[in-house]
Amino acid sequence: MSGKKILYWAYCANMLANRMECCVHKSVKRLEPAQLKDHILAYGRFSPQWYGTLPTIIKYPNGEVWGSIWELDESHQKLLDELQGVNAGIYEPIKIEVVAHRGVVNALTYKLVENPPKPEKKYGIPLKKYRPSKIYKEQMIAGAVESCLPLYYRKQLLRMPDNGYTGSVLPVFDDRV
Repeated sequence: MSGKKILYWAYCANMLANRMECCVHKSVKRLEPAQLKDHILAYGRFSPQWYGTLPTIIKYPNGEVWGSIWELDESHQKLLDELQGVNAGIYEPIKIEVVAHRGVVNALTYKLVENPPKPEKKYGIPLKKYRPSKIYKEQMIAGAVESCLPLYYRKQLLRMPDNGYTGSVLPVFDDRV
């Protein structure tokens, strides 16, 4: 470990401690909830691993997305990049400013490389092909609860439509021990 720390802001399934500890490193530390202003949560690329669309953040006036700030060793960023599919061209790392209890915090986060298309809707609800799987949504909500995100935001996540998929989602295994 290099000893130098970085701050990572997670807004999706990576809000869960067991996911971060298992998939990145057991030394990661959740610091506090934080808000990204003038952005909204959107869904874009389909993930065969999650059997639904993946979340991203997009700029949107007066919008807000809540997430959790994590502290991790700088040497573990490559594991986080791998988890986010950076080398596969799925997500890209970006620097952002979020608002936390301690004030404005500069952090690393990830957004989809391709901006999501505007979802087709029926009766004002996005078609299933533009929604996350139910199991992914449940992971996000569990992470929001665990991260102590504001209640109104957790309720917003609960109201978000999903595609109904509750089957198995298998992790992508590699040769790391």
